[in-house]
Amino acid sequence: MQSPEPQTAATQGAVSRQAMRYPDFRILWFTTALVAGGVWFQQVTLGWLAYDLTRDALHTAGVVGVRTLPLLLSPLAGVIADRVDRRKLLLVDQVLVTVLVFAFAFMLLYDLHELWHLYVFALLFGLLWAGNNPIRHVLIANTVPREALMNATAMLSMSFNLMRTVGPAVGGLVIAFFGPGINFLIQGFLFLAAALVLSRMRTPYYVTDRARAREVSPLQSLKEGFARVISDPTTRITVAMTFGLSTTMLALVFNQLPVYSAEILLNDDGTYLGLLLMAMGLGGFLGTTLLALFSAARRKGVLASIAFALSAVSVIVLSQVDVLWMAMLALLLQQMFVQVVMTTNMTVVQSLTPDQLRGRVIGVYQMEIGMMPFWGLVAGAISKAYGVDNAFLVGGIGGLAIIVVASIALPRYRRLEL
Repeated sequence: MQSPEPQTAATQGAVSRQAMRYPDFRILWFTTALVAGGVWFQQVTLGWLAYDLTRDALHTAGVVGVRTLPLLLSPLAGVIADRVDRRKLLLVDQVLVTVLVFAFAFMLLYDLHELWHLYVFALLFGLLWAGNNPIRHVLIANTVPREALMNATAMLSMSFNLMRTVGPAVGGLVIAFFGPGINFLIQGFLFLAAALVLSRMRTPYYVTDRARAREVSPLQSLKEGFARVISDPTTRITVAMTFGLSTTMLALVFNQLPVYSAEILLNDDGTYLGLLLMAMGLGGFLGTTLLALFSAARRKGVLASIAFALSAVSVIVLSQVDVLWMAMLALLLQQMFVQVVMTTNMTVVQSLTPDQLRGRVIGVYQMEIGMMPFWGLVAGAISKAYGVDNAFLVGGIGGLAIIVVASIALPRYRRLEL
């Protein structure tokens, strides 16, 4: 195993700005971009399929939500990631994802799908994604030295968001002109390419003793992950703020965007939905780009707190507009601020966690994505009863209330420096 190079004060700053100089991280970055392309193609297609089949906000929230529900199992994936070779684990998961997507593509191409097929596919994909996504984030710290961690985390998020700028819009056009089957077929080829490239990656900064980790029972390992999150006050508050952002805003927007596109913007062929998701991707890309450029900034808490509040304001604005370009602008800003919060929080958690616990702690951290279906169903119920615009309004006001209370009652988060 290669040891991290000694870093002087002068070289640390250069390293922090150049995560892409490390070849194994470049592979992780590139394969994440390929996977993100497939995921964002799927985001627009799956939501559109559910709404097209049912014209029902609850089913739309249900299908999209079922895909993220298995991320509640992320801590279990973290236990495995701390006990086996993380690189090989990710590669096996990527191969299984590829097979699943190709199978569903052929089902769509031959018009064999029904509503329950969407739920089954979403659940199976979610189970695999519950391993794929956390392990990718854990591997950041295994492919770069600690000094490059903030830049590397921002760069990985940037690769994911880069595909959001083009993937949804292209996905919407593919739906409109070629149908959802071709859309899923393209996803399959993107996932296949990611698996092939990933096979070349190594983990030079991997320091976990897997044999020693396996001496402890899986249940005890799981408890250790939760104990670490609960016992470390900074980690605990950071994870709690991530949960707050996800439940109040991300869940509502992601689950109900197909309904918003159809009922508020009066477009039901998938093209507007693709453009809205593209705007979100561009915003996320801009947010992570800014963080990558200014990764040396120490006052992480102030940065994340301001971005949290502005994200909530953006959702409130979104709830009040019914014009495409205004909705795209609101979503662009909202996702730019969201990515500032999420990337900063992820970096804090990664930096404070020892490598032998990193899989489990990141698994607990990413349970917030698994909670999104529950809040998405709440959003779907509000949308069905009072309109999707009011669902967004409730989410934005809820998010704003959380950051105001946290800034007063939890000063540790606001004062966080790293």
